Amino acid sequence: MKIEASIETLTPVHVGSGDKYLAVDFTILDGKVIFIDIPKIFEWLAERGDNPFKVAEKIAKGDLRVEDLVDPYSFKLKEVPFTGEKRRREILRHIHTAGKLYIPGSSIKGAIRTVLLWKAVKEDTKLLNFAINTIKEETRKQRVSANLLRRLDDKLENRVFRDSNLDKKPVKKPGDPKNDLMRGLRVTDTTSFKKQRVYEVNVLGTDLSILAECIDAGDVAEVEINIDEFTVSYLNEKLDFDDVVEASMDFARELVQKELEYKRYSKETKQEFKNLLKSRGLILRLGWGVGWYSTTIGMLLITHPEFENPSKYCLRKKLGLGRKPRSMRTSRNFPATRKVTSDGKPLGWVAIYE
Repeated sequence: MKIEASIETLTPVHVGSGDKYLAVDFTILDGKVIFIDIPKIFEWLAERGDNPFKVAEKIAKGDLRVEDLVDPYSFKLKEVPFTGEKRRREILRHIHTAGKLYIPGSSIKGAIRTVLLWKAVKEDTKLLNFAINTIKEETRKQRVSANLLRRLDDKLENRVFRDSNLDKKPVKKPGDPKNDLMRGLRVTDTTSFKKQRVYEVNVLGTDLSILAECIDAGDVAEVEINIDEFTVSYLNEKLDFDDVVEASMDFARELVQKELEYKRYSKETKQEFKNLLKSRGLILRLGWGVGWYSTTIGMLLITHPEFENPSKYCLRKKLGLGRKPRSMRTSRNFPATRKVTSDGKPLGWVAIYE
């Protein structure tokens, strides 16, 4: 089944490229981020007898600003709207193609996988108990590592998606990726988005903020989703686009309900979350800054009575979640921080619809 769909950003979205814009690459003026043509400005500096690298070093250290040297508009590559109050020396760079922002198909597929895995584990208490018992076993055997939850997520995926018998032959290797039902789900990269904006993203619960290049809310691009015969039999049930949409809405409702419990959110941010549930289509949360609850494991573990057990054995304490780096004590509130834009928008929400 081939679905040609639109994808709309309900809130700002940042899918990181792994790169950053440094202080020499941009300046912020008049509510805009002015990106600088570095080769051109280096050539100009050299022509007037300045050492471009020493000038760049001063800018990087904060001893000099681009606008102290030149009119930034004379060396402008592009300008992007800015929402924020504080200047920073770095901007997290969104993934690009030909200078345009897009969302990779792998990010969309990963978000769909999270929704379906959450649905499967939620509906099967054996899978949730398997997850809990795995954590107990791992924490008894060794010190908890940062990869424990990732490994647990992988084990759940093996149970849910790789326990099928696609070629009708005995499975020789349990967890073999060749038997992964999600191989039948193919998602293209989106077409380019048009609305770019740099946001100052506040880390609530701290004094920190980060600048991030984002696809702005309210932008629309196109994406293609293909579901073949391998995925129409999910856990011995029929699976089509409507099934995925329904599961995504269930996940979104629970996630929003949990987010609304966070006391540091403003009324405006809480209203943003409520508005998300009015959206149509496949509702997903993806990219950077989406938070712990947006992961499969996060939303499932909190439902287990031993996660916040006040007795000696507490899963959260065993996993080191919410541990304060200085005192090494476990915070009463977890997760203690959230990322929102400076004007109160949560990150990473999209809707896909035909």
